[in-house]
Amino acid sequence: MNLLALPQALIACSVLALAAAGCATPEGATPVTKEGLVPVHSANVDELYLRPNADLSGYRRVLIDPVSVEFRSDWLTQRHAYNRIQAPSVYPYVDGERLARETAASVDSSLAAAFKARGYEIAAAPEPGVLRVSARVTELFINAPDRLSPWITRNFVRDAGQATLSLEARDAVSEGVLARVVHRGIAREVARINLAGDTSNRMWLDTMLWRWAANSVAELKTR
Repeated sequence: MNLLALPQALIACSVLALAAAGCATPEGATPVTKEGLVPVHSANVDELYLRPNADLSGYRRVLIDPVSVEFRSDWLTQRHAYNRIQAPSVYPYVDGERLARETAASVDSSLAAAFKARGYEIAAAPEPGVLRVSARVTELFINAPDRLSPWITRNFVRDAGQATLSLEARDAVSEGVLARVVHRGIAREVARINLAGDTSNRMWLDTMLWRWAANSVAELKTR
């Protein structure tokens, strides 16, 4: 062992340890997002982040951006449980792009209804006093759609589908982020299996999206 190199190695280790301690978040400290938002407890959504000292009560009009929808990566490869064994060329499943458009439209209408129910007006352009809202649906997975066959006539599932739902609220003029909501929703989560199909799946997914929109707007309204 090179004894002359030992003190230098100890000094280097000490410097690295001090640097790591300086970069670490102190125990008990509140984590802050890159936009300066801090997490706030919510009984209605999984994650809620707000800008400190931001007064959302002053906004009475809202501009809703087009909703983006992304499917879970294995949505097509799994072929929706029992439907995976059916030949797509013979029993084609509903077009994914159409389903994405329908989901986006459901989120848009649910948000508009939720904001109107809380006394907001829907704005057509970014103006002073307008809250700009951007919503996203990611990791969307639809269970057991109507793609049946002579040997499979019914599908049963525990839930109609799942998705991660997020919403970001900004000042329409400054574009400063004021709040963010994230929620992992499960449609029709019950204690027993249920008969599934496109009609019932659509109903339960719409119900999940409407409930999330109502809860998200309620959180913004009370801040």
